[in-house]
Amino acid sequence: MRMLVVVSFVFFVVGCGAPARSVSPGDVKARSPLRARVDDAELVRVQARARAIVAAENAAIAATDAFLATKDHGVEPARRRMNVTASHGGAWYGLFGSLDENEDFIPSLAWKAPLEEPARMERVPVESLPKDFSPQARAVATAQRITVETFGRKRVNPVVLGEESGELTVYTLQGTRERGMLYFGGDFRFRFSADGRRVVEQVKLHTSVLEVDSEQLPGGSDKGVAHDHLLFEGPLETELALMMLYPGLLGVLVVVSLESNTAYVLTGEGAIHVVSATEEKIVRVLNPDGTLETP
Repeated sequence: MRMLVVVSFVFFVVGCGAPARSVSPGDVKARSPLRARVDDAELVRVQARARAIVAAENAAIAATDAFLATKDHGVEPARRRMNVTASHGGAWYGLFGSLDENEDFIPSLAWKAPLEEPARMERVPVESLPKDFSPQARAVATAQRITVETFGRKRVNPVVLGEESGELTVYTLQGTRERGMLYFGGDFRFRFSADGRRVVEQVKLHTSVLEVDSEQLPGGSDKGVAHDHLLFEGPLETELALMMLYPGLLGVLVVVSLESNTAYVLTGEGAIHVVSATEEKIVRVLNPDGTLETP
């Protein structure tokens, strides 16, 4: 029922790198032969990846907060110039350190939290770490460098995910400390070799950065933003993850392709509503718990 309210709003549609303009949902019509639709399996995968990103980001935020709350950091800034948050053996590890001349990671400070409770970060001795986190640190350093060079913003949030194949997956998101600001786009998905030294795959998810000042949008608590992908049909895990990480800043994000007849409405709860722009109705819903339904 929420979607019936949402589609009556006036949104801002912003194509990556294009100026904003006001448009009503009725303007989102099919403008070319229909593309193959995003199937249910892909929506489920997007949601699962978004959840993994959110978990890793929450762990990184908790580790950073714990670090900042420590009055005596114990080591000089040069030895804690980068931070890496990664999971291993049922726990999150928030590490601060540096890469040496051989690109080996030298941890100087460390925190640990249960996998299901990232907010419970506790300081642990670096000597107690269960493994060498150099692969993750190398991957993070490379992913950050490429993202900064591509999009020009230095505030980048790396997210490290492991895969069963042994390869490392790293997402890069645009970060901010500005109140009420969200940055959609400016993101990559990388796959690295197991040692973190080689980029196996590099996927640019958006063409540019979309800046959204939530306090300047119309609509009060029901405000939303529509976004034209340009690169992909359908929603991306980084977009859904941002909505889930900052649910209070934006009501919904509507992902549309102006060449398609479908809009994807992403909510802060992690749901994906699939809307037919030509029929002006909801056709599928992926609920926050991962169940699919057809209204």
